[in-house]
Amino acid sequence: MQSEGCQKAVRNTLVTGYYRLIEKLIRPMIRPDVSPNAISFFSVVVSFAAGMLYAFGVFFWGGLVLLLSGFLDTLDGTVARLRGQSTRFGALLDSTLDRYSDFFPLAGLLLFYKDHWVFFFILLSIIGSLMVSYIKARAESLGATRVVGLMQRPERLILLLAGSILSVPPSWGIGNIADIPLIASLCILGILTNLTAFHRLLAAKEEL
Repeated sequence: MQSEGCQKAVRNTLVTGYYRLIEKLIRPMIRPDVSPNAISFFSVVVSFAAGMLYAFGVFFWGGLVLLLSGFLDTLDGTVARLRGQSTRFGALLDSTLDRYSDFFPLAGLLLFYKDHWVFFFILLSIIGSLMVSYIKARAESLGATRVVGLMQRPERLILLLAGSILSVPPSWGIGNIADIPLIASLCILGILTNLTAFHRLLAAKEEL
């Protein structure tokens, strides 16, 4: 329990600091003709583009495009707050679109690695990512308030980004590492997302 509290405190501090920085940066650039929902939809389009790059094996650039999608995903809520346009439906729409954004990159990787053993870890990653989000939402609807587990959405994104960006094109002459970092990230993602889902299920059982 103490380690969970410490982990949550550190995570909350980092997230709060990040959003404060984003607010300072974008406040002068907010345009009245761009709605938060439009940013949310555009983030999903960019995530789909990342998935297409992954499907063709362009991992490094796919990671950079995915990074842009993740950045855009943090902008919609920030813009809504700064413009006083936060709504319950907007929060629901954002959570719904997040599931599509989670799926597209992994679906692209699933297509590329369809004949590779890591295919099964990608399947585990997709299932685990969905279950982490579902168990949290369902448990909260039943009255649970604890949110536990390591592989929440930002952590999943960071892990996939790290593996993608470290998988530099062979033409760069950095070394014969090819897609080893990405494969390692996918294996870790497949295992830890499902462990997180199981951890959340046990925590909800204790609370409910």
